[in-house]
Amino acid sequence: MTLNNHVRDNFRHSMRRLTATVCVITCQHEGMRYGITATAVTSLCFEPVSVLACINSTSSLLHPLLASGKYCINLLSHNHTAVSQRFSTPLPSDERFATGEWRSNAQGVPYLADAQATLFCELDQTLPYATHHIVIGQVSDCQFSETIAPLLYQNGAYVTSTPLTTAVAG
Repeated sequence: MTLNNHVRDNFRHSMRRLTATVCVITCQHEGMRYGITATAVTSLCFEPVSVLACINSTSSLLHPLLASGKYCINLLSHNHTAVSQRFSTPLPSDERFATGEWRSNAQGVPYLADAQATLFCELDQTLPYATHHIVIGQVSDCQFSETIAPLLYQNGAYVTSTPLTTAVAG
């Protein structure tokens, strides 16, 4: 194994230890809805309120998202494994929306009505990097569930979070 393969293999194993909230990123362009499952999503800053997502350059979502400039990051709840799996398949984009309670906002952007949280974004910047595009969006609106129970992905599997109890020193 070459050094580069060694680093790549160890990197893959290392990243399996990084737990991430499972999201579905959605948009609408020319009357069609598009969406993909993603875990490379994070907050960026509060001034302006913004998030970034890393999207594969070959994704069916990327070009419609860039063209429309408006999209939604749906943070999934622990009961949305079927939604996540559906948006990870090679199904035609619009067929992916057959699972879940999907609605559209005033701009036509699809969102999951019972998501853990929804972040409606306006495209601000993109940066191509190797096989992906880093997409930065300014958050124009957001909503969230009162119950905190996100769907997480760790070590190649869906998991849920459990709060740790604090031991009282005695």
